[in-house]
Amino acid sequence: MVEPQDIRVFYARASFSWGFTVRYKGVSAAQPSYPIPPPTTVVGAFGYPLARLLGLNPHGKEVEKHGEGLLISPPMKAFLESTITASVALVRTKGSAGGISVYLEPSRIIGLVYKTGGQVERVKKAKMCTREFHTEALGVMLPVQALGSAYAPGLVLDLLWIIDAGKLVKELGVSRESFEKAASKAVYGVVRIGSKEGLVALHTATYLTSVKILNAGEKFKTRFYVDARCVEPLDREYVLEIELPGIRYDTSKFYIAAQTGSQNLIIPLSESSSPPWYRVLTNCKGFVAPISEEIVGVAPVE
Repeated sequence: MVEPQDIRVFYARASFSWGFTVRYKGVSAAQPSYPIPPPTTVVGAFGYPLARLLGLNPHGKEVEKHGEGLLISPPMKAFLESTITASVALVRTKGSAGGISVYLEPSRIIGLVYKTGGQVERVKKAKMCTREFHTEALGVMLPVQALGSAYAPGLVLDLLWIIDAGKLVKELGVSRESFEKAASKAVYGVVRIGSKEGLVALHTATYLTSVKILNAGEKFKTRFYVDARCVEPLDREYVLEIELPGIRYDTSKFYIAAQTGSQNLIIPLSESSSPPWYRVLTNCKGFVAPISEEIVGVAPVE
C-alpha cells in the first residue's frame, strides 16, 4: 500500500465547449463514444501537461504494453501504473447543458489503407468518373461509418486524479523537486477531454499533498463515479450504473450520481442536490481531498 506522505491529488473543474469523443476500446472501423470520460482519459488530461512540463514526450514513438495488451507511450504507462484512482463528477449548474447525449453521426473515413487482397486490386483498376469507380471503388476507399460523440455543451465536470508520487517519480526517473514543481502547474494545463477536438474551459484547479483516508465500513457522499467493487451505494435512487475501462483498460462497473433520461441521455444531479451516500467495502479505501468532503475517490487495497 502506498505511503500516505506519497499521495498527491490533482483536481480541476472545467466545462465542455461542445462535448467530447472517447472511442470504445478495441474497436476499429466502428467508433462509438463512451458517455462519460473513463479513468484513463482523466489520467491523460492531467498527464499531458505534466509530461510536457517535465520535458517528456507523451506521444513518443516508443511504446509499451499495459493492461490488456494495449500499446502506450512510456510516460503514459508510468502515469497509469502510479494511479491510485481517477474519476469524473458531472455537475448540472444553472444555465449549463441538462446532461450528456451520446450520438452517432454518419461520416466518410479513409478505409483503403486497411484493405487487402482483391479489394485493393479492384480499386486500382477502376477508372475515374466511371460507374465502377463510383459504385465500388469509392465505397472501398472512403466507406461511410457512424462516428460517435458525447454532446454536452457548457456542462461542468470535475476531474480527480490521485497518485502515488513516490512510485511515479521513480518510474519517470525525475527528481522529486522537479516533479512537485511541475505538478503544481500541470493542474492548470487541462485543455481537452479525449480527442483533441474536445476542448474544455478551465474554471479552477488545485494540487494537494495530503488526503483523508477512509477505511472499510466508513461512509461518504460524492458526485464522482466510484468503482462498484469498492463501495455499497446507500442512495440507489440517485445512482446510475455505468461500464467503463478501468486504469488497466479492463471493463469495470462504476456508480455515478446521475439518472437516465430519454434514450442515450445521462442527466447529472443538479448542483443544489445532495450527492448519494456510499459505504467503503472490505479490501478498499477511500481518499477524501481536503478541498471538500464530497471530493472522494476509492480504490482496492493492494
